Amino acid sequence: ANFDRTIMDVQAAGTEASQHREANFLVDVPRQMWALTKKNFILAYRNRTATFLRVFSSFFFILLIFLVNEALKGRFAADPYYKDYPNPPRTVLDGIPDCTRQASNDNQCYIFGYTPAPDLSGGGYHPDKDYASVSDFVSGTSAVCQAADCEEMYRVHQVVRKIMQQNTINQQAHVIAASSVVGFRNQSTLDDFLFNNPTKINGAYVFSSPNTQAVNFVLQLNSTSFSTRGVWNRPYLDLGLPMQAMAHKAIGSFLNVADNIEIGRQLFAHPAFAVSTFEGTVAPLFLLGCAMFPFVIQMSEVVME
Repeated sequence: ANFDRTIMDVQAAGTEASQHREANFLVDVPRQMWALTKKNFILAYRNRTATFLRVFSSFFFILLIFLVNEALKGRFAADPYYKDYPNPPRTVLDGIPDCTRQASNDNQCYIFGYTPAPDLSGGGYHPDKDYASVSDFVSGTSAVCQAADCEEMYRVHQVVRKIMQQNTINQQAHVIAASSVVGFRNQSTLDDFLFNNPTKINGAYVFSSPNTQAVNFVLQLNSTSFSTRGVWNRPYLDLGLPMQAMAHKAIGSFLNVADNIEIGRQLFAHPAFAVSTFEGTVAPLFLLGCAMFPFVIQMSEVVME
């Protein structure tokens, strides 16, 4: 009986202690949280530099991402693709631009090539002279050809010389030197040269003139793009259209059907397209990380204490 009574007394004491602990828990936890918060505030105040860096470091990274994203947008600001063009202006096409070293790894690059030409060596012919007649052309170039082929070659030579003489840059006369133009006997020779020298010629004409009233051409364009200060060129707009325009002007002048042809281009009307950047894509995730990690670290310190 004494043993049973002792067990009952112990159980009663345990129940009272448990109730007392539950009552103290509601009081101790807020008090301890307040004490830890006050202590951490005092420590943070004493070490103000570290506290400032911990709190505002995330904002510095966010500001950096924002500035980088704005810089990328500014780089594309001049691109018509990212502008609002409800009524784009018409631009008169300029002449054929000079050959640039960015598009060529060789010491010599040609503004354009063409065929057919009185090329006997296979290394290319440079049209450096005008001829008054077919016979003068044949004798002056030592061309070896049939009569019809020589006449066609002579007509093509006249058109090429007009392209060179009528060329303009910024609407100012800019004659193309003969050393910057190269001609080949036929298209297969031209193709072989282009294959072996892929960066040496900006573009080439493949002319045909079946009679004195017709001159046709096919344009072969070097579409290799290159970047200048982060801006990529557009081979068709920068080179293809000017070559077409100058060829049409020269042919019109040669056939005496038009002395002054003005050819222009106009962008298709479109709204401004949004600039998509890698920084703009990952910025929301980085912002979430910047806001989450300092809070997690601070809570881990409170739990450890």
